[in-house]
Amino acid sequence: MLNVLKSILNMKKAGFCGTLDPLAEGVLVVAVKKATKLLPFVTGSDKVYTGKMILGYTSASYDEETELIPSGKDTQTDSIDINSLIERFSGSIRQVPPGYSALKVNGKRAYKIARKGGTPKLESREVMINLLELEKTGEKELSFKVDCSKGTYIRSLVSDIGEFLGCGAVMTQLTRQSVGIFSIENSVTLEEVKKDPENVQKGIVNIEAVLDNLYSIDVDKRSFDHLRNGMNPEILELDLIDGYNYIRYEDSPAFILLKNEEGVSYHTFLREEND
Repeated sequence: MLNVLKSILNMKKAGFCGTLDPLAEGVLVVAVKKATKLLPFVTGSDKVYTGKMILGYTSASYDEETELIPSGKDTQTDSIDINSLIERFSGSIRQVPPGYSALKVNGKRAYKIARKGGTPKLESREVMINLLELEKTGEKELSFKVDCSKGTYIRSLVSDIGEFLGCGAVMTQLTRQSVGIFSIENSVTLEEVKKDPENVQKGIVNIEAVLDNLYSIDVDKRSFDHLRNGMNPEILELDLIDGYNYIRYEDSPAFILLKNEEGVSYHTFLREEND
């Protein structure tokens, strides 16, 4: 997909900000040119998903990519206390990523181990569920909306809900509605871009919008030239905070500096080489 997009737009430098499950659809952010340097700021953003799960089944992949196995347990949604379920899986929770995931185990992708019949050992991780909405949409079906932190696996959340209910659950549909400031309403499909490359304009978000939540400082020409020449940024005695600092020059993005216990270092140069 990425190579097709690069070819259509005649761009040499582009990269995905994260991935999507094979059966999922929705927002997949693509960074181009100098914006590829900002990938970590996008992939670290909270994400919003909607989807559906079917109760009474389990599967090795926690979705319909692998065989659905009936649990043989009661699957009626009428008896489910939705509010209690939401409370149980909201806030900070721990989950184990699916065996069918792109995470590496001893240098190998977990899904490759799983597809060969192995059982990849993955450690549990803490994730944040900022918002969880559940709705009974069928005898054996729940629809959901999840606002969550980076690293959350919705398939694992669904599987854990099924285990908690005692009947099993498998994800049957998943749509990523947003990644940080990037929403599905302002996105463009690959087919739309193939039809007319100008359609890509609908989905463009500028660098300033991506960095808007970072602490920012405007510098003068002397400081800009100092930084552009790669000189020690600490000499300038800028009013920096711990963490990432967004440096602007002439009302435009210039640099990102990182301040920590080791001092101040360059993280990203945000100008084209001839700027």
